[in-house]
Formats: sequence, structure tokens, C-alpha cells
Amino acid sequence: MERLEIHDVNRENIDDLINLCIPLNKKDDQIFIEGAKVKKRWGHQVIEKYGSPGKIAYLNSKPAGLLQYLPVLEEKLVEIGCIFVPENQNCRKGVGRALVQAAISEFLSSKPWFDNQKPRAIITYAFSVPGRYPQSEFYKKMGFREVGADDPLLLYYPLDDKFVYTPKKYSPQEEDRGVALIFYDPGCPFSIYFSGKIRELIEEVAPAIPIRMVNQFEEGAEVKKRGKISACIVNRKPIMSFFLDKENFQKEVKEALDRY
Repeated sequence: MERLEIHDVNRENIDDLINLCIPLNKKDDQIFIEGAKVKKRWGHQVIEKYGSPGKIAYLNSKPAGLLQYLPVLEEKLVEIGCIFVPENQNCRKGVGRALVQAAISEFLSSKPWFDNQKPRAIITYAFSVPGRYPQSEFYKKMGFREVGADDPLLLYYPLDDKFVYTPKKYSPQEEDRGVALIFYDPGCPFSIYFSGKIRELIEEVAPAIPIRMVNQFEEGAEVKKRGKISACIVNRKPIMSFFLDKENFQKEVKEALDRY
């Protein structure tokens, strides 16, 4: 009989958290090596500040899945940034369900960084992974609710039955006029790769525009004052197309430069 255990991420098992994220064929890729270093630094920073950045599932003592989260202090929320069960042989074994249940149980109790109160809700953006069961459907089965029909992938799990989550709106900043900002998540080892590709796409159509890279954890105040952000803002306009959709991404960049 298989044995499934859920453990908090700590300094002793943080390498398991990192290794679960990186495909075997990318282990020696310099970009992903750098991404792993960035994630490890982030992990230690979160452990120092909040105690743990998430949970790891072990199936028969081997790392099988992860769930990462961070508190959103000013809103008294917890945001799940990632849930991932990388190997097909570990799917459909209750790994993801056990991880989410452990997170819900964790945040039913008070936390010191919420003034010894429990958070009001857990929020997540249920992005899809090609070839996998849709995350949004999985989260809904776990009790998460849609925030609104206009963004069906933004979900929340109320820990206070009366709480209804209303997301922040984007707040344009005058300092962003004439520049491009790329926001990257240091908790994801793909972030260095993604942000590099975004930079390349911007430079192809706007080679003269200054580009600023923003670490979402270390520069949290920069995220907070802009409210809801996308991965990229150009000339005060959020770019909503995914970078792999090169045509529409660069079209949005050009429109941002022409209109704002």
C-alpha cells in the first residue's frame, strides 16, 4: 500500500521543492540553474519571514508534489502561487487533493503575521498546464469559488463564510510612462527563462525603451502600489497576452507605445 505524507517546506527539504519544479532535461541548462538559485534564495527568505513557503507531498518517501503559498498581509489573504505534481505516475493518487487540504487546515488557525488572526481566504490563479486536468476544475471540486465570470481562473476559498473576495484593480503609475516593467516570481525556477523571453520580445519591437526587472517578493511594495498586475507593463499598460503568443504580445506592446 502506498504511503502519502505531507510536510512543510523547511531548510532541510527545500532542495526537494526546487527539484520538483525543474524537468530532468533542463537540469544542466544554465538558465534553469540560475532559476534554481533564485528560487532557493527566495525559499530561505520566506522561511525566515513566515516560517514556510508551502508544502511537499511524499509518496513512499519520495517527493511527489508541491504547493507554494505566501501571505498577502494588507488584505489578510493567502495566495497559492503554484501546485504541481510533475510525474504522470503520481497523478490520480490524491496528491494534489492532500496538498490543498493540508493548506486549508493550516490556515484555519491564527497566524502571527495576521496579528494572530486567521486569514480571510485563500486565493489562487488556476493557470492550466497542457495535457493535465484543468486546475480551475480541480480547485472548484476542493471548494474554491470563481471571483467573477470575466476571469474564471481567479478563484478563492473563503475561510470566513461571510467573506467575498474582490480583487484589486490595476493602478497606473506615472513613473511607468515610457518604460517597460517585467515582474517575475522568484519562487518559480522558470521565471528567469520567462522574463528573458519577454525582454527579447519587447526589444524586437521597441529596442530603445528602458526595461526594468521587478522581483515580486523582494520588491513587494512595487507590486502593491500598482494593484493587479500582469507579467509585463509597457508605458503604463498591462500586456495581457502570454509571451508564447508572440504576434498578439508584440501587437499589445506596439499599441501601448502608440496610445499611452
